[in-house]
Amino acid sequence: MATTHRERVRRALNHEATDRTPVDFGGSHETGIQADAYARLLKYLGLAPELPQDWQSSDEATVTPSETVLKRFDIDVRGVDARIQEVDSRRQVDSLTAVDGWGVVWQRADMSSPYMNVRGPLQHLDSPSASDVDAVPWVVAEHGRNIEGLRERLQRLRNETDFALVVRLRNCGTLYLAQRLRGFTEYLEDLLSNRAFAEALQDRATEMVCAFAEAVLDEVGDLVDGVSFGDDLGMQTQTLLSPGLYRRMIKPYHARFVGTIRRHTDAKVILHSCGAIRPLLGDLIDCGVDVINPVQVNAEGMDPTELKRNYGGNLCFWGGIDTQRVLPFGSPAEVADEVRRRMADLGQNGGYVLTAVHNIRAEVPPENIVAMYDTAIGRATERGLITG
Repeated sequence: MATTHRERVRRALNHEATDRTPVDFGGSHETGIQADAYARLLKYLGLAPELPQDWQSSDEATVTPSETVLKRFDIDVRGVDARIQEVDSRRQVDSLTAVDGWGVVWQRADMSSPYMNVRGPLQHLDSPSASDVDAVPWVVAEHGRNIEGLRERLQRLRNETDFALVVRLRNCGTLYLAQRLRGFTEYLEDLLSNRAFAEALQDRATEMVCAFAEAVLDEVGDLVDGVSFGDDLGMQTQTLLSPGLYRRMIKPYHARFVGTIRRHTDAKVILHSCGAIRPLLGDLIDCGVDVINPVQVNAEGMDPTELKRNYGGNLCFWGGIDTQRVLPFGSPAEVADEVRRRMADLGQNGGYVLTAVHNIRAEVPPENIVAMYDTAIGRATERGLITG
């Protein structure tokens, strides 16, 4: 009997060998594709355009592939977003600027770029206090509108397909939320110089996202195989903050949030965190994280062979195909070699779901996307990508 997509992913995430390495494209956090790259991929595959002519006016430049494309690449995972609607919804100010329900201002450099938060409601304060946290428009995250229709969507996927299902808890990272409201640099400074305020903001954010996670997972926790959330902790050369500071000021809130997730579902907990996060992997295991995405293999200390050797007994890896050099600038044969290396190092005896390191950006040629997935699912011989 053939292995189903869901069984393949479940076995991999249980550190068991699988018939082939599972693959993802748009199912978990930041595994989609930039709209320009997607339009070129559709053309390369001989498929009709799917994006509306005025896609540039949409909220984001990153899209999730259609079922036609997902089935073409035999993708194992499907994802569904869960959002705190009142604060995540955005009002368009002009073509490059939007404001969300928090009052955070978002801007993008051009119509093909993602939005970046540039000003938060607490960012103007020189010396904020714990009482200033109350000025933020906190919402009832467990409100019914935030889970409306969620069970029906996932139940239909569960009944009608054999894919592994992931619910994506959007914008729920506790460090991310604090930085979104206070400012990226400002909150990092607060962690060192204004601990009372930093803890008050983190505590309130954690309270809200825990309530949201409870509501979502009480609704769909029995239907999903993974729960993903994002909280970036690293940059190219090092962790965003020292391991000691992380353990004092961020880890307790991560443990609280992940603990809430685990109490309400048996699904695996998937953390999206870019960069050189190896010094924190033991702490993330302590918090209850099961899977790390995107495994930025060319960041400092993120050698995949060493990651697998040192952490593969406790962590699974989701991502791993280099988006800084190989995917955008390599040949299809080089991409195929990269895929085979990742399946050999991260995928040995399970514990690995293959996809790109972060969303596929505009400069990635379609033939390299095809080479990545066709190599992973065993179709590469048709295009001459497997040698020897």
